[in-house]
Amino acid sequence: MSLSFNALSSLRHVPGFPQFSASALLLGTGASFAVPYMPLFARNEAHMSPLLLGIFMTLMSLSGVLISTQLARWSDGRIGSKPIVLTALLGAAIGYVLLCTTHSFVPLVLIACVFLGTGAAAFPQLFAFARTHFSLAGEEAADRSMITLRSMFSVAWMLGPAAAAIILGAAGFRGLFLATAACYLLVSLPLALARSRPVSQAPAVSETAEDGSGPRRPLALVALCFVLYGMSNTMGFIALPLHVTGALHEPSSTVGWLIGLCAFLEIPFILGFALFSGRFSNERLIHLSLGLFMVYFVVMAVAPSVWLLAAAQLIRAAVIAVTTTLGMAYFQELMPNRTGTALTLYANTNSVGAVLSGIVSGAFAQAFGYQAVFLLCAALTGAAFLLLSVITRPQSPGPSSGLMAPVQASK
Repeated sequence: MSLSFNALSSLRHVPGFPQFSASALLLGTGASFAVPYMPLFARNEAHMSPLLLGIFMTLMSLSGVLISTQLARWSDGRIGSKPIVLTALLGAAIGYVLLCTTHSFVPLVLIACVFLGTGAAAFPQLFAFARTHFSLAGEEAADRSMITLRSMFSVAWMLGPAAAAIILGAAGFRGLFLATAACYLLVSLPLALARSRPVSQAPAVSETAEDGSGPRRPLALVALCFVLYGMSNTMGFIALPLHVTGALHEPSSTVGWLIGLCAFLEIPFILGFALFSGRFSNERLIHLSLGLFMVYFVVMAVAPSVWLLAAAQLIRAAVIAVTTTLGMAYFQELMPNRTGTALTLYANTNSVGAVLSGIVSGAFAQAFGYQAVFLLCAALTGAAFLLLSVITRPQSPGPSSGLMAPVQASK
């Protein structure tokens, strides 16, 4: 155990790790300020109906998928990740400033699609840029660094939503969005000082993993599993603040407390993956997490009080730690030597899920209420669990072609 902790502490010597950790922490802070309260802004300030809220969230997510996909192609080419991630951060900062200027539906949609959609590329491109630096320290140190970097993002979510609730109470949504924009601008400072690394063109491993270095899976179906997971996760995230403040009559600060609690509980799981990386199958842990997520949504649907919702955050923390941390590693296993595209594909599965979840959750909530949305989330997660069961069963053949099709089609 002491050797594992020594290995973890040695990450400070990995090239670029301190500045990338600072950037990940600030990026998580910016996201944790705005994302949990966007549905409340849409309902309370812009006076959107559940259906209009769904349309708004769908269009914003769709633009993020399209823009980040194109930016990923450029980052894996000659441009590299550094200018791409800086552009995405600037776009997000401008977008949140512009949200302070209007409450009209159409301008809000345009701001979300153009600027916040560009900002959606910041997360995968930050990690892709970091990977080019971490790889100089060796594969094992690079993998451990990437997992630990993801923990920095979760640390921000531990306190960010609660801090955002304080800002919201003191300065309203205008103050909240300006603080978010400032965070995105601060993220760019350590990255601007980092030196760009050339994109490796050496095909050390074939894209189909014919040398046995990674699992042979139909990438389109794996992506579909993550889309279904992303759809249920986003629908549950949209429903959480509205269910807590509406059905349970709790203040908005309770939303920040629940989200912060979940982020706090993620930390030991993520650090455990960093300490013991490679000892467990990423695929099996992801499969198990989907089964646990079904349980989480059922609890959320039937919980009579906020205290049971709080207890359920332990399950959600474990699931998110697995799917976000090991999910990135899993997609890199499936697409070796294409880090930018693999991480964007992973991130875009969640975005595509958000695209589908926006209108579906809005229409479903308008018809049956936000509490019923959690049951729909359980059903979608169950479908992902069953699909991954079929994909990973031993007798299933692993196709050796067609890996690029889903990247071109939906990512």
